Amino acid sequence: MNKIKKIIIILPICAAVIFLAWLFISALSAGAELELVMTYQTPQFESLESVPVYGYEGYAGTAIAIDGAIAKSSSAVNLSSPTASTAKMLLGLAIMKERPFAPGEPGETITITEEMYNIYNWYVAHGGSNSAVSVGEEISEYDALASVFLVSSNNMADSLAIWAFGSLDNYRNYAAAILNDLNITTMTLGPDASGFDAGTTATASDLAIIGSKVLENPVLKEIVGTKERNVPVAGLLSNTNQILGRNRIIGVKTGYIGDVSNYCLVSGYLEGGHIITVALMGAPTRLASFNDSLNVVAGMQSTIKETTLVFSGEIVGYYDSWWTGRVKITADEDLNGIGWDGATVTTNLEMSGETGTLKISIGNANYEVAVSSEPYNQNPSFGERLSHSFGWSNSQNNNEDSDKDAEPAQESAQEPTPESSPEPVAPESLEGPAEAPAPTYTAVTNVPSENCTIKYGNLMLINPNFTVTTNFIDARRSELVSVSSLYGIAEGNAYNGDNLLDKEAAIHLNEMVKAYEADYPGHTFKTFSCYRARGTQCGRLCAATGTSDHHTGLTCDLVDPAYGTSLDTDQYNQHIDWQWLYANSYKYGFIDRFPAEWAGGPMSEPLNVDENGSTGLFETWHYRYVGVGPATEIATGKYNGGRYDSLEHYLKSRGLVTNLKAGTCD
Repeated sequence: MNKIKKIIIILPICAAVIFLAWLFISALSAGAELELVMTYQTPQFESLESVPVYGYEGYAGTAIAIDGAIAKSSSAVNLSSPTASTAKMLLGLAIMKERPFAPGEPGETITITEEMYNIYNWYVAHGGSNSAVSVGEEISEYDALASVFLVSSNNMADSLAIWAFGSLDNYRNYAAAILNDLNITTMTLGPDASGFDAGTTATASDLAIIGSKVLENPVLKEIVGTKERNVPVAGLLSNTNQILGRNRIIGVKTGYIGDVSNYCLVSGYLEGGHIITVALMGAPTRLASFNDSLNVVAGMQSTIKETTLVFSGEIVGYYDSWWTGRVKITADEDLNGIGWDGATVTTNLEMSGETGTLKISIGNANYEVAVSSEPYNQNPSFGERLSHSFGWSNSQNNNEDSDKDAEPAQESAQEPTPESSPEPVAPESLEGPAEAPAPTYTAVTNVPSENCTIKYGNLMLINPNFTVTTNFIDARRSELVSVSSLYGIAEGNAYNGDNLLDKEAAIHLNEMVKAYEADYPGHTFKTFSCYRARGTQCGRLCAATGTSDHHTGLTCDLVDPAYGTSLDTDQYNQHIDWQWLYANSYKYGFIDRFPAEWAGGPMSEPLNVDENGSTGLFETWHYRYVGVGPATEIATGKYNGGRYDSLEHYLKSRGLVTNLKAGTCD
């Protein structure tokens, strides 16, 4: 009997000890690692399909390189053909690698030998391009290279090779090693350094890559961009490249050895600091080589333009954990670059605590921008781990505690009353708006409605918990104006056919569109539905009649058609227009009505318009007019710790709505 009593006493104690041990171990192992969720996507780029290339009627081929990577070529681009004097680009790279000197310096001094003078006489006798020299003449390395590139001096090319490497054979070995470093396997080297012998052959792609490397070297870049230069003995040299300076072309080399090669030309220009080279081989005439090169360059310049890859403040990723929820990671500054459809693009987000780097590779170009996360607790406390072990959520997603929801914000003694509205705050007041005197609200319509927020005018709230009747919706329509008729703002997807908006909102929408057009010339906004008389039934992204924000007459879906017309949240990072709106719309009284952080969970889950201020939606295109003052407070997070607010949470924080779930006001 005593044994049974002992067992009865000991068993609960053992169970309690086991439970506490499990709880302690479970709490300690409750995962303190944050998950890094990468969401950034580079913008959509233009296709090079419309850029002309030439590979017919005698052409050996055309190739376009961006930062030394081939972006487009003609069908004949793999055809090796005599390079003529474009081979001198390879000589220039070899000289600057073996006998380098800095910009502004003359380089080493070269004394013309009898061998070099004989080379000059040979090219004169055989009709090759040349520059006069005399035995004993001294010429700087810079002037020798100028002779090679400006007038395509064959004798100076061979003389430079012999001076720098001891012999033409040694030069060819050195040049072959450079080609190997550039992964060029299709170029063959003839007996000279000048390209006069047809034994030096290459593809258009080879020459486009070599031309890029020439423009990377500051000394060679300066020389190939020179139109005229005086050198010893030879006198004034004029560049044979007649399109130098046109279409922003800064070099690089012409070439011709009669019918053997026809006319070759490598041209290069800069776009946002990136080198774009165009190589044409085998043009039937010199004029054709010039005109066709200009056509290709013009096509590239209308297609490949420097753009903002990442905007300052743009979300590039998230930390995510059970105790922090999703923590935004944003870019610290703008990042510019170029890209094209078909380019190999990779992105990599590296974080160390709250700071890190977003790295982007496009073709051969590598970019990076500093990023930082919102402040967060990097390790959960033991209490948080303990709560997590029991399955209790400790996420900060809702941004507000239930105690805060139960009473107005701390400043409530100074808050405007429901009979007032805040005085507009200057758009520049990003530090946070100051307290404003309280004016009066004007109801949006006199039609009776059970929705208690109608009396708040521009701050009215329509959602599944604050509904309106069809009588209200139809009456509201008669109070609106057409932004198409008044301001020429086109409707990209005619839902009601007349593009209707509240008069005050329409004025501010027009101002906002003009500001966007000024920031991005050639771009504009189209509306993809403003006022809607009826709702739709298509799942979570749609709203039934009586519950849609579009009934207010204060809302438009906005899209710049240049970035596509699909209303898809996954395309946010490809839409500069939506990013611009998020950062600037408050200045004109508009807000992002359904920001990502207030969606109330993944869009795949059921609708979640809750008491905390969640909207149940995430739409990057949906912008709602509330007035400049409230919009500034919402965008700068006056009632949300400096973070973008939802309209629901804003109204409750100001005491204008008492219960978001029940749909009640003061």
